[in-house]
Amino acid sequence: MMTKPRQDGVRGRKRRTLEQAGGGLTIVLLGAIIFMVNYLAYRHYRRADWTSEGIYSMSEKSRQVLADLTEPIDVYLFMARNEGSFEAADELLKRYQAASPHVDLHYVDPEREPAEFKVLAQRFGVGAGALETGDILADVAAVVARGDKHWHISRDDLVGVDFGPIAGEDEVSVNVKAEQALTGGILQVTSGRATKVCVTSGHGEWTLEESDERTLAALQFATRHDNLEWETFSTIGEKEVPEGCDAVLVIGPARPLSESEAALLDSYLASGGNLMLALDPVIEHDAIQPTGFEGMLSKHGVRLDPSLVVETDERRLISPNAVQFVVTEFNDHTTTRPFVGAGRVVMVLARSVSPTGDNHDVTPLLRTSDQAYGETDLTQISADSEPARGPGDLSGPLNLAVALRVLPKDAGEDLMERKPGGRLLVVGDADFMQPGLLQTPELENYDIVHAFLAWLTEREALIAIPPKKVKGGELILSQEDLSAIFFRVAILLPGAALLCGVGVWLGRRS
Repeated sequence: MMTKPRQDGVRGRKRRTLEQAGGGLTIVLLGAIIFMVNYLAYRHYRRADWTSEGIYSMSEKSRQVLADLTEPIDVYLFMARNEGSFEAADELLKRYQAASPHVDLHYVDPEREPAEFKVLAQRFGVGAGALETGDILADVAAVVARGDKHWHISRDDLVGVDFGPIAGEDEVSVNVKAEQALTGGILQVTSGRATKVCVTSGHGEWTLEESDERTLAALQFATRHDNLEWETFSTIGEKEVPEGCDAVLVIGPARPLSESEAALLDSYLASGGNLMLALDPVIEHDAIQPTGFEGMLSKHGVRLDPSLVVETDERRLISPNAVQFVVTEFNDHTTTRPFVGAGRVVMVLARSVSPTGDNHDVTPLLRTSDQAYGETDLTQISADSEPARGPGDLSGPLNLAVALRVLPKDAGEDLMERKPGGRLLVVGDADFMQPGLLQTPELENYDIVHAFLAWLTEREALIAIPPKKVKGGELILSQEDLSAIFFRVAILLPGAALLCGVGVWLGRRS
């Protein structure tokens, strides 16, 4: 009579045993899957940037610099984890490490690791100070090192924030400058000699002196991470450009250069040198004065128009003055490609520069709107009247800058044997390099000058590393929005959890 219950009990125990074994096997398999996923993630490390502006994504040029690394690069971050900028800096540093196996990161908190910080501070010449709160703060945020070379990166260079309205938008721009500083630091410690940029003098050109009104000191400071060496030289009475000049800049001469001086720079260009001419119009007695480069440029297929660019498109004017305007049209060239469709460059008192005839070797870079024109009769310009194009004026759109390569003197007849010639860049304005315009975050004036310098010095890796800009807008919620959020958070979610719990309890009861 007891046989059947005993059999049922045995079957129940077997079933429970199998269920327990199945549960244990499930846990083991789940653990194995988790281990395999983590192992694959470790072997095939990938990081993704889900921000709308891609603030943590590196530019193609930075990735190229990292891909070219052949020796270890050490990056020391001297920041506490509770600093406000630590998270953004840490995220970008990890992307550098993920992009190259040669980048090693080291985190040193001066407060929590004083012994290690002291040793590294002596090695790299880093100082530290105590805040009012008692915390220790290093005077630099990071150091990039390779062998006996090292480069300091300040906090302002690593993560800078610029708050200000963007034209036409009620938004705030956050400017993250870390990529420029990091890539520049890597170039500093991996490059050989510094690239020399020579600036001409003797004709009222812009100088490197910070105290001068027309100064390139702001540009020199902004490019301090690009391993550039700046030098001034006079072309008067010279027979050749100083030795070692990788590029020569003639920025805004107030007086014309002589024929022999233009020939000197033309010879440098034909010998493989790189030359930039920023020749804004010099106005005297209601006429635009010659620069001394007209004949030389004509030989290379470039026309320097004796005109003053007048922009009549009101959307591009930043003041009632029609000779100060925004340029938004960029052609497809190495220097301007990053700005096509989104760039904004301010020009002040510019002239037009154009290819002559069908010269396909000359590439226009920037141009005005269709509504602009080139005023050739300056007596027609008056503050009391609206600008209007006359019969002898140039019709828009007008080119404001051009670039070309010049064949060197010793070029052979065989095209395959010819070496790359010098690079010539001509801009019909110099005032677009004013410090105020270079330092305005919502403009690309600095970025375009930086791209010009990178192309001239044949270091294209420095082009197109613009600061990331994060647009932040206000979050405005109506009373209906708040009611909907309250219903979902305070009623819907708890109710759903309660129903799930009741369902589980009923299932176990049955």
